Amino acid sequence: MKKLTYIITAALVTSLAGCTKTVITQAGDVSNGALVKIIHTAPGTQAIDAYINNTKITPSATVTVTDNTVPASITTGINYNYNGTAATYLGLFPASNYASVATGSTVIKIQASTPVPALVSPQTGAPSAVIGTVTQSTVAGSAYSVFSLGLPGSATSPLGIKVIPDVFPAAQAGKAFVRLAYMIPNGAAVDMSATATFIGATAATTTTPVTNITYSNASDFVALPLNPTGLTNYTFQLYLAGTTTKLGTVSAAIGLAPGRYYTIIGRGLAADYPVPGTSITLKASARPTSAADPAIKLPEIYFAPPQLVFYTNK
Repeated sequence: MKKLTYIITAALVTSLAGCTKTVITQAGDVSNGALVKIIHTAPGTQAIDAYINNTKITPSATVTVTDNTVPASITTGINYNYNGTAATYLGLFPASNYASVATGSTVIKIQASTPVPALVSPQTGAPSAVIGTVTQSTVAGSAYSVFSLGLPGSATSPLGIKVIPDVFPAAQAGKAFVRLAYMIPNGAAVDMSATATFIGATAATTTTPVTNITYSNASDFVALPLNPTGLTNYTFQLYLAGTTTKLGTVSAAIGLAPGRYYTIIGRGLAADYPVPGTSITLKASARPTSAADPAIKLPEIYFAPPQLVFYTNK
């Protein structure tokens, strides 16, 4: 949590039509349903709505966007980025924990949100266009992360959705667990390093808990050691697999707590991407500006630098 890259400026709408039975549940709590989290990681695609068994479960928000180079407020769905910057904002639902939904043959659909009022600036897809639908076999109490991913108009990395089961290893004393979900559609395979300075140490320790992850996949959860008390500050960085070449300059600094599980997401673009059939080029390096006035930034949707963001599974 972009594909109309918008910035949230108001609280989520509290009434979700048709969603009164959706319950927010912590993974591991007693639940009669399956646990689902929706994460928006498809760069260049407008905001999204998610449906479970034909019922919309995601809320709407009032956001400010750059529309035809003019700021405008609209109501829309889950956004991809925050003001088109490399901030640690992440569009997901629920913001914490999971939504509890019916188990069995669970139909998950993600589609482009319809902004109100309508936008006039060019977009990479039509409002209400279906990004992906999948029928997932779900089990009560099990957790699933659902990612929107891909590139608009791409034949090699098309828009779609990916369901990744959240399989949590047994907790270990004095350790936290992390995994990498790699969702950069035009990026090569990567390793992820983890750096921390432990109490009593004179220098930082760097390990590589995740290696050779390719696009659209997630690693298993890996245990990392922590200081005996309090949070342990880790810095995570992506590198092209088997090299010391960074993929993007943005690292993720996370205070890890014992007994917690974290998903770190590599998202954005490794290189600029001209969207087929449009005049839009999605930028990986700098947010584009108006040709008439370079001080005016073009819509946030056009900018998706490579970056690391994260959420806490439980």
